[in-house]
Amino acid sequence: MGVKNKMKKGNIILGGGGDFDISFKLDEKYFSLLDDGSKILYIPIALNRTKIGYEACYDWFSKIISGHSRDKDIDFSMLLENDQIPDLKEYSSIYLGGGNTYKLLDYIYRSNMAEKFTNFLNSGGVIYGGSAGAIIFGKDIRTVEEENDKNYSNFLGLNIFKDKSIICHYEQSFDQKIFISTEKINSPIVALSEDSGLILNQSGKIIEIVGNVYVFEGGIKKQI
Repeated sequence: MGVKNKMKKGNIILGGGGDFDISFKLDEKYFSLLDDGSKILYIPIALNRTKIGYEACYDWFSKIISGHSRDKDIDFSMLLENDQIPDLKEYSSIYLGGGNTYKLLDYIYRSNMAEKFTNFLNSGGVIYGGSAGAIIFGKDIRTVEEENDKNYSNFLGLNIFKDKSIICHYEQSFDQKIFISTEKINSPIVALSEDSGLILNQSGKIIEIVGNVYVFEGGIKKQI
């Protein structure tokens, strides 16, 4: 119970960062990929909170599970910044929450989680990244350079998109900023609104699009 099926191919879900109601459709897709008895490792450390403050994260994620698991028995545990990283073989899915993208990426590199993610996906695991948790899978996280409040030095993401970067919480008013960013970081940018998302295979190929997703490249914005 809870161990991923090694005959399955892994998936990555990238969400635009909406709340429970706004991201409902994408979250439904996510939970449809999980079997009865699955266990999720929830990583909320992108948030700047004390340990007590993470209790609200626990309550929020409990609500997400109860709202979508229905007849499935799905459990989860939280991984905080100073916790020992557990054996990922005990989990069916990893859920990376939102917050400060630079803080999250710094943790991923310091803890050598990137290689662990690759192995996890190759053995059939499912990774969900919402907001900051999605942006780290792009080429360059300077799409949200305003978040770099502590002069973090890491800005090259996990590059699952093969040289495309990501921005979340997209609104049309962001277009000019995004076009400027494409030139500054020399990367096309995929824009996810709060009610949209992408489902990828373990190699980063898009297999399903939820909602309206746009790519900004070469001065052109197009829907994908």
